[in-house]
Parts: sequence; structure tokens; C-alpha cells
Amino acid sequence: MDTVRVLQVAGFKNSGKTTMIRALIAEAACRGFRTATVKHHGHGGTPALPDQETDSMQFFGDGAAASAVSGGGVIQLHLREAETGPLPLIRLAAAARPDLVLVEGFKQEPFEKIVLLRSGEDWQQLKGLPGIRLAVTAGTDAPGAPEIIAREDKEAIRGWFGRWLKGGTGDVHL
Repeated sequence: MDTVRVLQVAGFKNSGKTTMIRALIAEAACRGFRTATVKHHGHGGTPALPDQETDSMQFFGDGAAASAVSGGGVIQLHLREAETGPLPLIRLAAAARPDLVLVEGFKQEPFEKIVLLRSGEDWQQLKGLPGIRLAVTAGTDAPGAPEIIAREDKEAIRGWFGRWLKGGTGDVHL
């Protein structure tokens, strides 16, 4: 796969990014699209790891650059890599042959994005981000946004996403 469609969901902490990603995954599945996700671990430190007593985690703990385990149709991969942004993660996710990759966080990256706003102050801080296609607001104004939908209008958000899926935009070269 040389390209993959990417849509990013950006916003500040507790703005609803995970909820939005989950809704987009469900909507994509209803439309027959296979989705992968990439998330920035914004909590500091290492993401929670499985039990250190498992073989794969022992290998990883012993210094393996990567440790993968497969079972029941699921592959779990742990990979040591300096943080380099979302593109390496998108490349890994593309191995699952998705129709699109949804990215949570990494707000400064240049992907097409939905911005979630809790307040007018959020918009003032986020309006300069590259690639904004939609602002989802909590009753706030977002002057200059290409399109604005109220957070409560789930049907309009689904409609926008459906048009985005059909529009052929968001391709990222891997």
C-alpha cells in the first residue's frame, strides 16, 4: 500500500476525541470500511504494558527491539522506537490493509482533521492548525472554519464523514 486515507481528530484534553474516533469507527464499519487507529499517548511516560511474566514481554524486557505475539486472530506488537510522530505508526497500521486510518492527537501534524472545540478560547488556540476540514463545537463560534457542526448533531457529523469518505481526500503517501 503506497497511500492510505488519513483523518485526524484533534482537540484539547477532555474535548471528546476518543468518543469521536469511536463514533467514526462505527460509522465507517456501517459503510463497509476497514479502519485502523493511531493515538498519541498524551499522558506522559510509557503506555500500560501487558503482564511482564508473559514470554513476549520477557523478550521485550530483555532488550528485544520488537516483540510480537499472535493468537486468536490478534497480533500484539511492542516496538522500541524513539518518538517520531504519527507517520511510522500510520505505516504500521497500514499493514492491516485499512481503508482509512483515524489519528487521535498529534494536533500539529498536517493531516486533514476534525477539530473538537469546548469553547471559543479553544478555537482561538487551534484555528491555525493545518488541514482543518470540520470544527465540532459545543455551542461556540468558530469563525473561519471551513464547516461547523454542533457536537450534539450526530446525524450531521455522520453525514459530513460520509461525504468525506466519498470525497477521495486525505490520502497520505507512506
